[in-house]
Amino acid sequence: MDLQLSDKNFCLFLLAQFPFASDHTLEMTLTDYLPENFEMPSGEWLDELTGQADVPWDGYTYAHRLNDTVTFYAEFHPHATVYFFNDTYLGNTGGHFHLSLLSWEELQAIVNNDKTDPSLLFWMLLPLAAGNESEQPGIEAAIARHLKMMELDLQADQLSIITKFLTSHLVFSEEERNTFEYKTGVGLVTHRNHSERNCNNDAETLIKVNEVIYSAIR
Repeated sequence: MDLQLSDKNFCLFLLAQFPFASDHTLEMTLTDYLPENFEMPSGEWLDELTGQADVPWDGYTYAHRLNDTVTFYAEFHPHATVYFFNDTYLGNTGGHFHLSLLSWEELQAIVNNDKTDPSLLFWMLLPLAAGNESEQPGIEAAIARHLKMMELDLQADQLSIITKFLTSHLVFSEEERNTFEYKTGVGLVTHRNHSERNCNNDAETLIKVNEVIYSAIR
């Protein structure tokens, strides 16, 4: 498949990859909001992208070479997108999701280094990112800018609402869960659960994940 932001179906699929995206005022999640306001991709289109649920997986794998040493992969499965740098598992969006992996600074560094399709790469990596309240204005501005690159023809109110939803996926209300800290001997860790960088993970796993993330930024 040729996955581009000019494909409305793919844009809507990408926006459905944010399980933390919610709005307490609207009392709904982004995955609730999208089908109420847009015509979502058909089952036939989804089957072509992810494969069918009741057969051995034959879905599409997105590959994006970040530099000479690291390639980013996203495997599209019927109920989850699974992410890798090379063969190192980064996380997934499924029922037992593992996200909150990249700091906002790391995400920006990877995207800013890309000379091929930085906006598509931004959307592919954004589900894995986490930010804090001090970064929120910059996060909102970047999300709004990249939303305008999608073939969705958003109205001003839709742009604002979706930006708020997506920002909530990165910035949690509990500030201590928004921060990364350096752990001697292993590198950056987070207090967020369901993360391959969780501070309680074993040192070997943390070192492996940190090394490949640092290599992706170089």
